[in-house]
Amino acid sequence: MQSFGHIGIVGNGQAVVSMNSSTKTTNEPTKVIVHTENKKQGIATWGSDNDFPQKLLKEVRKNAAATSGLSLVCDALYGSGFILYKEVFEDDKNGESKRKLIQQSLRQYPEINTFFKNSQMKRFFKESIADLTYLAISFPEYILSNDGNTISRVYRQKAAHCRFELMNEKSGFIKNVWVSTKWADGVDLKSDYAKEIPLIDSYWSAEEVKEYCKKNKIKSFVRPMFYSMLDESYYPVASWHSAYYSKWIHVANSIPEFKKALFENQVNIKYHIEVDEEYFERKYKGGDKEWDDFTLEEKETTRKALVEFIDKYLRGTENAGKSIWSMIYKDNQGKPFSGIKITAIDDKLKDGAFLPDGTAANSEVLFAISVDPTLIGAGIPGGMGAGGGSDKREAWTILCARSKPKRETVLESFEFIQQYNGWSDEVLGGFEDTILTTLDKNPTGTQKAANL
Repeated sequence: MQSFGHIGIVGNGQAVVSMNSSTKTTNEPTKVIVHTENKKQGIATWGSDNDFPQKLLKEVRKNAAATSGLSLVCDALYGSGFILYKEVFEDDKNGESKRKLIQQSLRQYPEINTFFKNSQMKRFFKESIADLTYLAISFPEYILSNDGNTISRVYRQKAAHCRFELMNEKSGFIKNVWVSTKWADGVDLKSDYAKEIPLIDSYWSAEEVKEYCKKNKIKSFVRPMFYSMLDESYYPVASWHSAYYSKWIHVANSIPEFKKALFENQVNIKYHIEVDEEYFERKYKGGDKEWDDFTLEEKETTRKALVEFIDKYLRGTENAGKSIWSMIYKDNQGKPFSGIKITAIDDKLKDGAFLPDGTAANSEVLFAISVDPTLIGAGIPGGMGAGGGSDKREAWTILCARSKPKRETVLESFEFIQQYNGWSDEVLGGFEDTILTTLDKNPTGTQKAANL
């Protein structure tokens, strides 16, 4: 392999490129030949039709449990926001060394503060967390200064719009990331709707990246961040995607669609009113005009007036609990029968049909996302209510405690910029938790703590 060759995807048999620097090495990690099954126009497709993110998001947006659960995970990861801190060790009264974290203000570091403002880092972190939570990968683009010595800005390219260029199946290298909003439409890479950005291996040090970019006159590049991949070659699969692949999220989404169709198409009739012709014959017998003397139009008008009267008498809340009576006659055999018969029609939806199936499906979705249902008011499956305060507090504490590995992935961007720009390594970055407490311990019910 020659120095400064094409760039390999992280975690898939990439090689360490030889650099003319103090980190130079002649050794390379073991590489394997990668077979790429789904490919179009030199692009590694994300899903069989190259629109997996779009299909996934379409289903998620229709599912309240998924949107609430994923939003909650994003909130837990971001916590109370990014902070700078210093790590010191002090001896306690027993002479044991204890770690102490001292929070720092961004204003104490003008260079970092200016960069954060120019790059709108609060937004950048939240957007990167969203990409990682939904798709397990993010694509930050780093824009270099004119001389290439520093990163002047970082910009989030939406993960759903990004696709990897095909890797060399022998070397395992990928040269570019392509960005487009029209992948599902079979976009032409030569059109204005697709742009390539050089890809940098996430395992390269800042020094290696800087030297490579200067030699190849690269002014901006993508250095992806992603959660651990297992057997994937290009795009990671988030653990919660099991709810999508197992179709539980589709089941949950199909129930309201089915119910909507029922409501729109069912015959919404409350009562079946039957009036025997004998009723009218006896009602008008011996009068000025008997029933047989009525014209067809008069009979129809009379029947309709009777039904409307009964319907009005039974309809509305003011008529709740009322009774109705009708004459009982006997036929030629002496068998009694009603002149008017009213039958209530059973409402097939009144018992909440399919709602237990929807609850089970939404529970499976939340289990996949690793969110305790009590945190979004869904209650514990099979139990009653939405959980008490202590349940929610403990569930939130557990969720935040599990955030550390994911936060370390998010912080890769800050640590890389810090190394590239030569910011002081005495200051560290992290995300601060919001810890829920009881009101007797804290009037606000919350306190801040760094999960570092």
